[in-house]
Amino acid sequence: MARKGKFLYLLEYAALKTTLAFFGSMNIDRASDTGGWLGSRIGPRLPFSNRARDNIARAMPELTAEEREHIVTGMWDNLGRTIAEYAHLPVFARPDERHRIDVVNAETVRAVAASGNGGIFVSGHFANWEILPVVMQFEGLAGGEVYRHANNPYVNEWMVSLRKRVTQAVQVRKGAPGVRTLVKLLREDKFIAMLIDQKMNDGVEAKLFGLRAMTTPAPAGLAVRYNVPIFPAWLERVKGATFRVTIYDPITPRPGADPIEDIMRITQELNNFLEARIRERPHEWLWLHNRWTKQKKTRRGRLARQTKKN
Repeated sequence: MARKGKFLYLLEYAALKTTLAFFGSMNIDRASDTGGWLGSRIGPRLPFSNRARDNIARAMPELTAEEREHIVTGMWDNLGRTIAEYAHLPVFARPDERHRIDVVNAETVRAVAASGNGGIFVSGHFANWEILPVVMQFEGLAGGEVYRHANNPYVNEWMVSLRKRVTQAVQVRKGAPGVRTLVKLLREDKFIAMLIDQKMNDGVEAKLFGLRAMTTPAPAGLAVRYNVPIFPAWLERVKGATFRVTIYDPITPRPGADPIEDIMRITQELNNFLEARIRERPHEWLWLHNRWTKQKKTRRGRLARQTKKN
């Protein structure tokens, strides 16, 4: 690591820790409210908020400029709250604070767990997306969660350590290095949590809001390969630092189906799920990601090779 790069990384890390110390000095509810207030007033003024405006316009062109701006402001309110809540993430895992998370349709997951089978939870960057692995812990679902490696190594180490303590002990880095771990977990009939709403350059093409979106085939590929169910999950912010997590009926592989066609079917179903949830509460989704960058269409042969590797 170059000296200049290391200095900048340390500076970013120090800024993060200072911010978290500020929010950590408050109780969780006040921290969430303060984070939302700051986010909604500062965020929309930042230059990269224009990406969110462009994404909303592309995905939902029927909205007026005023409606789009309302979503941007709401997105920043939610993001500000989420950042502030990182200072209190251990609170959500405490038994005496379980009232903060209402789990809908949990019996479906409990039935699968009782049968001794594992599965895959998928969601997107909704509300506070760190809550889903906490729910898995509440329900006694052993396993791991997939994370995206942060560019800043100091921030990454801190994030991984926090998640190990609060959510899932097994942290799986996104990409090829983590595939063996995911396979091991599924073979042991355990559960995996992953967020699937961001662009994957070497993924497969699926539609999202009617637009071409390069999408990860990982959950579908693992489900088909190891015959496990996929549970779509939706996180909503009810009020402040309280949430509702809805677990939907599982999407399962079709017996006897062509594996590649089944992977593509499931991948599209998952994108359809994400789109429907985003439309319901667009202000709670992270619109800042460059989701629809043009990419070359993934060939069937390459997907077949990727599937065999798993």
